[in-house]
Amino acid sequence: MLMDIEPTEPRKTGHHKLDLILAGSAVFLSLVSLGVAVLHGHTMERMAEANAQLVQANSWPFLQTDSGNQSGSGEQKITLSVSNSGVGPAKIYAARVLYKGKTVQNWDTFLADCCSAPGEAALPYSAAIASPVVLRAGDSVNLLSVPHPGGGSQAWDKLNIERGNISFEFCYCSVFDDCWQTDGRSLQPRPVDSCPGASEVVSKRR
Repeated sequence: MLMDIEPTEPRKTGHHKLDLILAGSAVFLSLVSLGVAVLHGHTMERMAEANAQLVQANSWPFLQTDSGNQSGSGEQKITLSVSNSGVGPAKIYAARVLYKGKTVQNWDTFLADCCSAPGEAALPYSAAIASPVVLRAGDSVNLLSVPHPGGGSQAWDKLNIERGNISFEFCYCSVFDDCWQTDGRSLQPRPVDSCPGASEVVSKRR
């Protein structure tokens, strides 16, 4: 006669629970490593962007215009100038002079139309071309310079008044080809994708 023998239960050693703990720990560590890698990648990306912005900031040009009626030595001289007040060179591709909102084609015609006086000779002047040119940081250029001819020059006095009606338009870029348009008076030049072809600010003679 055969006797039914009940199978004995295996002894519980706890290895299965340990395996689960180890597996869970491995998954957790993998997730942590993945998170650290992603965070590191984002951090490096932000650092790269910050470095790029720093380089651009250290190469940022900023054009400003100015008008005066006296030189540094005290000489009576009307000047219209543009300066680069930024920290990087400005590549000026296009420039335009306007008088009461209308484009000035040449200085001779402008001076005759705005400021001629009966019986007086045409005002002597010197002029510079504003584009295309590279203006280094801290540099300036006199676009128009009109010394006082001496005596009681009504033409010079008229120009001294009318210079307040002269405005400018510039399109310029940094060495990284970030470009802006400005009137030389605004503290916020308008960013543009690029500048049009180079154009002379105004011709010197007819």
